[in-house]
Amino acid sequence: MRRDDQPVKEDSEAVSFNFYFQITNGTGRKACSVRVQAHNYHDATDFFRQNWPTIELMARESLASAADGTEIKLTMPSREPH
Repeated sequence: MRRDDQPVKEDSEAVSFNFYFQITNGTGRKACSVRVQAHNYHDATDFFRQNWPTIELMARESLASAADGTEIKLTMPSREPH
């Protein structure tokens, strides 16, 4: 059984974490998702929060060109190892 507080090996491979949110414009809401590559959930969450202004800008730019009913999917570049 694995305990949640066990450290993750530094040489472990990064995995994808998906974050879902909604963004609005003058006419309604659009579902969005962003995929972040990280070694663990905490690193992925930190990356998402630190880069929120960029993520929001990318989503708003995509909102203008997204077809009606289409979810906006963004992929963030891999984070460099510490």
